[in-house]
Amino acid sequence: MTLKDPAAPTAAPRERNHEIDLLRGLACVSVVLFHFLHRGQLDDWIRDHAPRAVDQLAAYGYLGVHLFFIISGYVILMSAEGGGARAFVASRVARLYPAYWVAAALTAGLAWALQSPSFQVGWREFLVNLTMLTHLVWLHGEPPYVDGAYWSLAVEFQFYLLMLAVLLAGALARIEGLMAGWLLLSSLDFLRPMYLPELLLALKWAPLFCAGMLFRLIRQRGLDRRRYLMLWWCHFLVLARATTPEAMGWGGGGRETWGVALLLTLFFLVFWLIAARRWAMRASPLTVWAGLLTYPVYLLHQNIGYMLLEQLRPLWPSFAGRLALVLALVTLLAVLVQRGVERPLGAWLRRRLSPPRALPARAQAPGVALGQPQPSR
Repeated sequence: MTLKDPAAPTAAPRERNHEIDLLRGLACVSVVLFHFLHRGQLDDWIRDHAPRAVDQLAAYGYLGVHLFFIISGYVILMSAEGGGARAFVASRVARLYPAYWVAAALTAGLAWALQSPSFQVGWREFLVNLTMLTHLVWLHGEPPYVDGAYWSLAVEFQFYLLMLAVLLAGALARIEGLMAGWLLLSSLDFLRPMYLPELLLALKWAPLFCAGMLFRLIRQRGLDRRRYLMLWWCHFLVLARATTPEAMGWGGGGRETWGVALLLTLFFLVFWLIAARRWAMRASPLTVWAGLLTYPVYLLHQNIGYMLLEQLRPLWPSFAGRLALVLALVTLLAVLVQRGVERPLGAWLRRRLSPPRALPARAQAPGVALGQPQPSR
């Protein structure tokens, strides 16, 4: 069952929004700068400090994760439209796991090799991390992530599980009603937090995922009153959650409420331009590389970067010089992981897990009428 509305204009199959690839890249850069110019200094993982003005700007970089979640809502709904549950699982496993397994092994291996007291994890914790279900195994206490950045992958994974449940239930055509229910639970959780539902249903982040899905629906079907009201609901709830004292103090604070609200509102406005087809980009080397490298760079940069910056300190006192070198090394490593692991292993996993293609009409099995619609992938 698909989301198509026969009365509405439809997007072309395999539509590629190159502007979203650019947004991915910008979100990744903002998170990297947040870690290396602000967050890493708070716990002395990085002993060098950026100039105050740079630090104050970098303090907002964590909002790149919020942008990632909006992007994810948009892209994952688009992915779910293209086939059933098996095709969805194949696409997500092939996309997520190959680079993740290698990045986790490299991060843990470097921490073990350097005997890092801050970043080492035990074998049990490492193996649990490979499942990407660490947050569900460690229901109480802080999950022992191999890399601190992996917490957002756990949230993403939870969203994928929820979308898989929708597909298994054959409820994709009712996604707007399900989103309304999800937003209602998120609103109730905001008023009175509920730990287990919040964890299992990703209620803190539901407004961001829902916003992305709504923008996808608006692009595909157009804007109506229900989508308009739900989008405002998402916007209000995103701002409300992001500007609580706890959220404002996360990562060391150093931010203004108006700045957070302005940036989040800007994300919504940019996505509105995409949904309304008022901003489009052609493919370019910038968008291609942003789309390809965002994920491996995100996986590799944080703890590996922290350790390398400190290990290189005696050899190169200049923080700016070491930072440029580490960024170059992480980017090079990301290219190697993307080309040597993610692309070939992802393609292999997709072939192994994807459902078989429908046979051509001339080769159909006996009893299947010519021209009869076949199950979509």
